[in-house]
Amino acid sequence: MLQKFDGIIQHLPKLPKWVWFIIYFLMIAPLSDVLPDGLLFTAMIGLGLGFNYVGKRKKWLTGQKLAKRIQNLKDNVHLADKQSNLLKDYLAISDYSNFKVTAEQLLARIEYIKDESYNLQSHIPRDVYSRMNQKADDVKVDTVLQLEKLQQISGPQAEHTDLHLQIVQEAPEINDLYKNIQKDHHNILEKIKKADNVAELEALHESGMQKFYDILDGYLKIKASPKEYYNAEQRLENALVAIKAFDLDLDETLRQLNESDLSDFDISLRMMQTNKRTPDSDTTI
Repeated sequence: MLQKFDGIIQHLPKLPKWVWFIIYFLMIAPLSDVLPDGLLFTAMIGLGLGFNYVGKRKKWLTGQKLAKRIQNLKDNVHLADKQSNLLKDYLAISDYSNFKVTAEQLLARIEYIKDESYNLQSHIPRDVYSRMNQKADDVKVDTVLQLEKLQQISGPQAEHTDLHLQIVQEAPEINDLYKNIQKDHHNILEKIKKADNVAELEALHESGMQKFYDILDGYLKIKASPKEYYNAEQRLENALVAIKAFDLDLDETLRQLNESDLSDFDISLRMMQTNKRTPDSDTTI
């Protein structure tokens, strides 16, 4: 019944006891003029009990509020630990999109932890406070550094990362093909850098890669909603055949580029084999 007054009690100012005594007597003084002694004594006892109840209730409510704040702080620390571990998992699988979202949430949570722990510093053991803030600072620095590294990832590379996640989730049957193509693509670009006609070879290779991405985009769209396209199954089969053929084409391109690197090797090998077949000349004394 009296709990409905908790809202009012919580907002009462925190005053010294002697101030409350003055307020008590100021309230009793007018009553002494209008009440007989018997009722006045009863009123004094009732008012005193009321003041005592309000004081104890306010102290209890303050303790409960403080306990909730401390528990909430502990919960946020545990959540921050879990988010920190989750970031490591996202990096391990190159899930940069979820990494960024979780990292931003973690940084905001760390700021809350530092602010709230500072406000509750007098109610937290000193060693716990120091350890908590040191850990928060370390995690914050690591997270910010990781975010800065991710910002250095080029737009196309980030798009390919998201595309890979989409393939893993929606079209796992082409995941190995996609990884092989990306590996060959990277190796071919590295080989092309050493060629004389770099621009021409890069343009030719990028043209082929663009066609591959067009086919892949269509494959993923049809795979996601096959009922929304005509001849979905047949078109998926044709696209899969084209992707496999492109993978083989890249393998062949890479072989040709690797062979060009072995020209010096072949010449040296032939010279060694020729020298081996040539008999030593006889010397006459």
